[in-house]
Amino acid sequence: PADSTNEYIAGREDVPPEDGIAPGGLRSALVLIGAYERRNGCPVLGVINEPFYRRDPQTRRWHGRYHWGVAYGGTKLSSLSP
Repeated sequence: PADSTNEYIAGREDVPPEDGIAPGGLRSALVLIGAYERRNGCPVLGVINEPFYRRDPQTRRWHGRYHWGVAYGGTKLSSLSP
């Protein structure tokens, strides 16, 4: 499936990144959430969660990260640098 469910179920950890992007395996599994204004269809908020961003080599535990953005009215905020 396009939502990385297959990558999560397979649980592959041996897929190396290509140009900084994980093409497959657990590191490509994402949780995507978005909201839009029903009146005009414009996006209002989005969140991307990467639950398998990095694995600690000593503890073997996964560490995640997330990114978010809000654009509503005159407010435009993001967790990413401009």
